[in-house]
Amino acid sequence: MFFRGILFLGWKHRCPCCGWHVRAFVDEGSIIKKTATGYCPRCNSKARHRRDWLYLQEKTDLLTGAKRVLEVAPWRSLSRCLQKERNIDFVGVDLKNAGPHVNTIGDIVDLPFANASFDVVICIHVLEHIQDDAKAISELYRILRPGGWALISVPLLLDQPTREDPSITDPMERERLFGEPSHVRYYGTDTSDRLSIAGFDVEQDLAAEIPAERRRRFALRDDENVFHCFKAPDGLD
Repeated sequence: MFFRGILFLGWKHRCPCCGWHVRAFVDEGSIIKKTATGYCPRCNSKARHRRDWLYLQEKTDLLTGAKRVLEVAPWRSLSRCLQKERNIDFVGVDLKNAGPHVNTIGDIVDLPFANASFDVVICIHVLEHIQDDAKAISELYRILRPGGWALISVPLLLDQPTREDPSITDPMERERLFGEPSHVRYYGTDTSDRLSIAGFDVEQDLAAEIPAERRRRFALRDDENVFHCFKAPDGLD
């Protein structure tokens, strides 16, 4: 990635995950094909990771005080940001050992952690792959300490309720209806309610409200919305 980053050095954009200044971002799997909201040529961050890292730095208390942080299905560019922060005790969990940022093997619907184990949970574009997402969300709530919070993002339609049908198993049909062959739903206007059922207080941050110049600078998409989900302190449920 370093040499690809060198090829794309410039001042038009900046990746907040690695700090690299670049003239363009690149298409998936490409070395030279440019795209407006693609991958960072240096660290391979997607637009969603740049968006979420900016949000974590600017709109949460992530970087203040000691935090034990869980990332579900870690993505290297974001995980490296988290692991570099001295106040963060980072844990990455996935179904299989996919690299140095995964140190625990586990399933999101049955996480191998005790109740109230983490101050922060980060779950980016995972729930749309999970058949029993209600169980997964309840697990995220369970492992959070009282007063903790989760950052959750999913593919989201803002003009209709969640679209899902467990009977659809054909990958091509799933891609047509849900966006990708491995997706089992497309989340919609009821997503905050689905998160609240587990016990969360939910705040939604809309990508479309990010100023256009800021979106251009960091190559952000206008549809990467964030759910900031809070677990009440003890005695305040």
